[in-house]
Amino acid sequence: MNKPKLAILSDIYGNSKEHWMKEYVRILSPFFEITQLDSRELADIHLLPQSQVHGGFVQGGIERAAQNLISKDIQPKVILGFSVGGTIAWKYALSQSQSSLYLISATRLRNETSKPSSPINLFFGELEKNGPSSSWFKKLELNPEIINDEGHECCKHQSVVEKVCQQILEDFQFLG
Repeated sequence: MNKPKLAILSDIYGNSKEHWMKEYVRILSPFFEITQLDSRELADIHLLPQSQVHGGFVQGGIERAAQNLISKDIQPKVILGFSVGGTIAWKYALSQSQSSLYLISATRLRNETSKPSSPINLFFGELEKNGPSSSWFKKLELNPEIINDEGHECCKHQSVVEKVCQQILEDFQFLG
């Protein structure tokens, strides 16, 4: 039996060899065929100096990355997106609605006015300063998971890794 496909979209720093990123892959790889995607490469801004990367995403990079993801024709059942990777996943899912979204600290979603028809799971740290407002969540009829005492980089903490992975595995009935 083939494993369902899961795409992981990196944050603004690109694919990471850091421990936290490896943890998601370690937990999920027995159940999913995983493709890790570098958001900077998808946006074609991987050669910019770090000080210009944020502007590169805001000034067309997010849309370019979503289009490049569509053209890759991966067709994942699940997309796990971190920060800007979450916003790219959202834009992708607006036209490719078969993927379930698990988006962590995707603060740029605050600028979105429509939502994908696919299942959406949002995770934000309670201390996040730049995330969507409660009125935005209400308007789009979304109920985020708010993680107590955490900020924007909550995705890097083991307890959050475990929480998100457990949610994905439960939703896909790998865990009872």
